[in-house]
Amino acid sequence: MGLVRVAVDIGGTFTDVAALDEDTGEMKVTKVPTTPKDFAEGFLKGVKKADVIPRSTNYVIHGTTVATNAVIQRALPVTALLTTRGFEDILEIMRGNRPMWGLYDIRWRKPVPIVPRRLRLGIVERIDSEGRVVERLDEKQVRDAIARMKELGVKSVAVCFLFSNLNPSHERRVAEMISESMPYAAISLSSDVNPQIREYERMSTTAIDASVKPVVAEYLDRLEKSLSKLGFNCPLMIMKSSGGMMSSKFAKQIPIETIESGPAGGVIGATILAASVGEGGLLAIDMGGTTFKVSVIEAGTPRLKNEGEVEWGIPYRIPMIDLSEIGTGGGSIAWVDRGGILRVGPQSAGANPGPVCYRLGGDKPTFTDASLFLGRIDPDNFLGGEMKLDRRASEETISRDIAKPLGMDILEAAAGIVKIAEANMLGSMRVSSVERGYDPRDFVTVAYGGAGPMVATSLARELGSPAVIIPPHPGIFSSIGMLYSDLRLDLSRTFMGRIESVSMEEMTSVCTDLESKLESYMRAEDFTGKIMFLRSADMRYVGQNYEVTTPIPQGGLAERRQDIVDNFNKEHKRLYGHSKADEPVEMLTLRVAAIGGMRKPARKRRTRTSSSVVQPRYGQRDVYFEESNSYESTPAYERDDLGTGIEITGPAIIHEMDSTTVVRPRQLVSVDDFGNLVVRLR
Repeated sequence: MGLVRVAVDIGGTFTDVAALDEDTGEMKVTKVPTTPKDFAEGFLKGVKKADVIPRSTNYVIHGTTVATNAVIQRALPVTALLTTRGFEDILEIMRGNRPMWGLYDIRWRKPVPIVPRRLRLGIVERIDSEGRVVERLDEKQVRDAIARMKELGVKSVAVCFLFSNLNPSHERRVAEMISESMPYAAISLSSDVNPQIREYERMSTTAIDASVKPVVAEYLDRLEKSLSKLGFNCPLMIMKSSGGMMSSKFAKQIPIETIESGPAGGVIGATILAASVGEGGLLAIDMGGTTFKVSVIEAGTPRLKNEGEVEWGIPYRIPMIDLSEIGTGGGSIAWVDRGGILRVGPQSAGANPGPVCYRLGGDKPTFTDASLFLGRIDPDNFLGGEMKLDRRASEETISRDIAKPLGMDILEAAAGIVKIAEANMLGSMRVSSVERGYDPRDFVTVAYGGAGPMVATSLARELGSPAVIIPPHPGIFSSIGMLYSDLRLDLSRTFMGRIESVSMEEMTSVCTDLESKLESYMRAEDFTGKIMFLRSADMRYVGQNYEVTTPIPQGGLAERRQDIVDNFNKEHKRLYGHSKADEPVEMLTLRVAAIGGMRKPARKRRTRTSSSVVQPRYGQRDVYFEESNSYESTPAYERDDLGTGIEITGPAIIHEMDSTTVVRPRQLVSVDDFGNLVVRLR
């Protein structure tokens, strides 16, 4: 290979590595087990296994779940919060409501705040809603707070004052004082991390960023040193939740932007695929070892959102790809609840100990164990034969934990595990499509992740999607998608007022200022290419409580006031089915994204095969299908044997190193010019 770029995606069960030759488009892929005790260990094993020449590597891009795992597991350094006196309990009070699903649940409990009460310290200061200083910062109290933080062993500090999104001067002064007295402490300012209205969301976002900053910095520092020892002196890039990438330096500065780092790569890969096959509307589904994720790609563009939650009641606000995620994956554990009902997930066997059939210590039945028993996975051909699976162990565990307690035979129990897991996934797909106003019949399903191709043809058929596309190397597709991502940096600024009265000249000035800052950041990253800017604004009808992010034009805005209003009404109607052109509209936040386009190696078309017949390399084996409620003798193919233009009528099993595709009876699968499997469902 010539000059290459390498992508590493750490999943719940496996760590995936892909290397792309920037001149020829040649691809190398591999998988290794994830190492939960030290993710860097699996990362480095994968890079070594890919057999990439370090000196020929242009850059390494990494999708990481380090920040997410640290928050969920509360494996965080001692973090303090400095806020305006009297507002120390915002993290505790939250929004004062419950999730809809918890309204009548007497067992529901509030999530534990990121920063405990004893570490939330109030400071006398006050800035009003116009950004004016009403009460000066009491620096003596700041010094007292610093002394207190030293006593408590604080390693990271979040600073969030009221209306600092309009005037950050007090936060900046506090940061200077902390840096002078606690140079070892990580500091996050809300005016940098999330300069937007709504104090709870801004405070929560800043607290999360501060708490994960030392964790992410330590991990990336260690990773960079290890890569350097292997001879990789190229940049380490990090996948952002928004689908772009940034340098490890920026990731250490604002680590919250890595919260949904890994899954974003798959969506970018699906977007590239959509362009190559000419499909504008896609439902992208990603089933890995622990989770199932769904995203919508409309007109060749993935949907974005600006807010998510680590767990209910702990929000964070960053630009991110809109993903619906549930705890259903290959490692999801099947169990019987107190009412005698079969459940699947959200608990997962993960990478360690993993499903029972892995023979790594797992002792609870999982979706993978059930699929193995049903014949959908070849025990002798898992990971291209690198890993042998124990079907008998799966059978015994399903019998012990599921079949006998429920009074059913093992086949019913295994089929039930798969059916319930698929029902959970189907519900998530409906939330992302039907409940957001999309008709699934207008969207082709793209399936990836290690287990995605195994369930896709069933899920898409039930949802009404006309076809399923399974790209080459679906189990490593998130890594492959990262290889095609662009540099991306985002900035936002509060800009409030009714659209009919705001100064369009001032709006233009704010956008231009944000673009100038973003360009300077990009150039500091040694990016010399063309930069594209995307502008948007958070807007709403006067009296509404939440906003719609609306695209706004480039260039001067003096004559574009009505265009901006029209864009908002159009977007509001698309999202909610209605709009009201005569209602007054206001804006709250201006956003600018800078996109640094990276070179996109062309995807090669494959030569069409002259043969219309292919022999199943792995012969026939019995596979259970719900359609007949029985096992059927099914040919098992190797994907590499399927040339372009080949057509096969199901049932069929198609194996490859990183995944298995299940084609159901009477479904037609073909191979297109790019090597994608295309399954027509109607």
